[in-house]
Amino acid sequence: MAVRVRAPGDPTAGPHDTGRRRVRALAGRAFWNAADQMVSSATNLALSLLVARALPTEGFGDFAVAFTIYVFLTSAGRSLVAQPLVVRHAAATPEEFRAAAGSATGVTALLGIVAGLVTAGAGLLLGGAISLPLLTMGALLPGLLVQDMWRAVFSTQGRPFAAFVNDVVWAVLQFAAVAAVLVLDRDSATAMLLAWGGPALVAAVIGAVQFGARPRLRAGVAWLARQRDLLGYYAAQFASVMGANQVTLLLIAAVGSTSDVGALRAAQVVLGPLTLLNLSALTFVLPEISRRRLTGRRAIEVAVMASLGMLVLTLAWGAVAVALPDSIGTALLGDTWASAEPVIPATLVGMIGIAVGFGAMIVLMGRGYAKDVFWVCALLAPGFLVLGLGGLHLWGATGAALGLSLAQWVIVPVAWWRVAVLMRRERDHLPAPEAPGPPGTSGRQV
Repeated sequence: MAVRVRAPGDPTAGPHDTGRRRVRALAGRAFWNAADQMVSSATNLALSLLVARALPTEGFGDFAVAFTIYVFLTSAGRSLVAQPLVVRHAAATPEEFRAAAGSATGVTALLGIVAGLVTAGAGLLLGGAISLPLLTMGALLPGLLVQDMWRAVFSTQGRPFAAFVNDVVWAVLQFAAVAAVLVLDRDSATAMLLAWGGPALVAAVIGAVQFGARPRLRAGVAWLARQRDLLGYYAAQFASVMGANQVTLLLIAAVGSTSDVGALRAAQVVLGPLTLLNLSALTFVLPEISRRRLTGRRAIEVAVMASLGMLVLTLAWGAVAVALPDSIGTALLGDTWASAEPVIPATLVGMIGIAVGFGAMIVLMGRGYAKDVFWVCALLAPGFLVLGLGGLHLWGATGAALGLSLAQWVIVPVAWWRVAVLMRRERDHLPAPEAPGPPGTSGRQV
């Protein structure tokens, strides 16, 4: 008897076949998304270690200043450009997404150009040893930011393998360039910056080839203007959380000591894999929620499962970090391990809080409830300041870490309350306040 083989598009394929294909596709996207995040984070870590070993203290400081500018601007780009792309266009038709992605990368290119001019101008004004690294960074920023935005575009499109390939290309090119710098004995902050950031421009061009379109600068401005109902809340959220965190750390250094901040940073390094896990999960789950427009009870079920998964993984790595032998801790952090070790459990409390609230936050973000996300995150600012400084006063660095962690727990019940209210409203088909969306998209409460 002949056995009929079903083609992928065969309408006679059963529901189990379709379900298995969807699960495999979902698992594949999750795997390549995690692989991309690992390549990106591991590359940055390895590069920092190489530069730290190759440069004197002053040179590494110059490199670190330039790298900090990059980290700040990529965070801003993800909040103000990539997030509206995910919320508004993850479920768009291929033609609509192509136009939106071209506009988003165009906005990012403009951001890189403007930020590059400002950074280069600062280098000229400041003068001294930092001048040339800042001038170099100003020239590199457009390529660096556009390369990072292509990663967000591919993830939103459901093509994390393309993002992985792009990051691997950048990693290979930058390490080849760094190796050449070291062989030629040209190890300076400026040379290292060029070896790191120059290949990013190549990767950004390759990203355009992978996507099949180039950044659209003119259309980008108009596209960004259509996201203004979201941008106000996203900008305020980014400024308040980032600003409060940095101000709190500066105050801890002023009221306590720089060694207290060093202990906090060292504990965060030990728990760094959890930050990578959180970022990887966010990059993967957020477009999936936006693409499927999950509502009501189903959205809450997904939120609960996401938080449970994050909680299990956080507890597992947290147990490893807390039980880390002194020999391994000292090998990783040197003399800093002695001050970091007592801070790790207190810092872990905050990571557990982030895991518990993770599901609620991604539903709010993925469904476009920008106003609710802003007000939930706004509670972090006073929490960081009051609880962080209060803990420092009572128990030093460990108390500061515990205070910062408790601030993360303050927003957990608020986030879940907002999800419950909004999803109940959607389930009961009650009208919600809507803000105008861009052409071709439905309005969404913001």
